[in-house]
Amino acid sequence: MDTTLLKVVRIALEIISDRLLTILMLIMSFALAWYTIVQPDLIRFGTMAFFSTFGYFVVTIKEKRSVTQDTGD
Repeated sequence: MDTTLLKVVRIALEIISDRLLTILMLIMSFALAWYTIVQPDLIRFGTMAFFSTFGYFVVTIKEKRSVTQDTGD
């Protein structure tokens, strides 16, 4: 089941364009930050920080792979 899930996630990330993924992560991070600001809590803040950091790394890795594939390196 774990390998199947990873394959599905990998295919989904290949389908989504780099810009769309960046915009989607930005909107989701903003919505989570708004939710945290409305009702502040330490757990919500930690979740927001983890999600934003994880999302940034996913977008960065996706963009680097795309650039590498485009240049042929």
